[in-house]
Amino acid sequence: MEETPVDLLAADERLVAFGAAVRQSRKLLRLSLRELAQGVGLSASYLSSIECGRNPTTGRPPQPSVGAVDRLCDILKLDRAAIFSRGLHRHDHRPGCEHVLLFRLDDRRDGLQEISRRMTNGMVGHWLCIVDPNTEPEPTEDFHAWSWPYRSGPYPGDYLEVERITEALALRAVDLKDRMGSDSYGVIIADCSSVMRWVVNPDAEVDYEEEWCQRSGGALAAVLGGEPAVNICVYHQKDFEALSQRVDRLNLVLRLIDTHERVAAVLQDGMIVEGSQAVLEILRENRPDSVSSAAWRTISSALASRQTERAMPHLHAKPVPAGPVTSA
Repeated sequence: MEETPVDLLAADERLVAFGAAVRQSRKLLRLSLRELAQGVGLSASYLSSIECGRNPTTGRPPQPSVGAVDRLCDILKLDRAAIFSRGLHRHDHRPGCEHVLLFRLDDRRDGLQEISRRMTNGMVGHWLCIVDPNTEPEPTEDFHAWSWPYRSGPYPGDYLEVERITEALALRAVDLKDRMGSDSYGVIIADCSSVMRWVVNPDAEVDYEEEWCQRSGGALAAVLGGEPAVNICVYHQKDFEALSQRVDRLNLVLRLIDTHERVAAVLQDGMIVEGSQAVLEILRENRPDSVSSAAWRTISSALASRQTERAMPHLHAKPVPAGPVTSA
């Protein structure tokens, strides 16, 4: 039977996830590309194309033989079934993770444990949370929180190399694997806009959002046996205002809204709103001075109408409960 475009897309996604898992596991084992290639009988260039998920000739992911896949999984201790089922959890929900933009219009940087639980109705067992370095981590038994200050961890210098983040996140997951067990889990990256203020290439943070779930999901699946149920990326209005002289603020905001499946905003009073209402609130705070209020309302309404109210079928089927954020 001839493969349909949907079949081909699904196959490509699995191969890209496999390549990401290979790359992550190779780095965790401190193997060079050449060493691993020799160990499995492949050329270094072909192995590189597998890891990158792209054949330079066809533009699609390469399709390694069954034998090559088995040898790679054996050497790297990868769970082939988990990866090629697109990182399905051992729980009954849809594959892949929900990519969520949480835009904070308030002045706080804490309270993420409560916010995340309210947004998912408490249906996620564990959280991996990179907190904003401007606030103290408050880890608990199932909320694994830490921060990487400037010039530490994946941020060693003034230039943001976003793949360092997935590698450092996977290393932390190795340390937490036994404590997390087989429970479902979510990821919160709460230092996004703070990091943008440190580095000379702040746009790279937003650029990487287009592939963040795929790359981080593959890296974490290689360690934990499945992708996260939800991946929340946190940005702060105060940071965007501070960046105004260095970046096209409105362009970055629009790109963030476009690259996330679900959009939520925390208002000044601590209320959480989602979907089209969240988009309207975010855009209201980022109106260019040169655009009249009336024109901006029209533009914002048109943009917000494209953001449908999205629930997570595998997590909750009701709107986020109303109520202000309290201290975690």
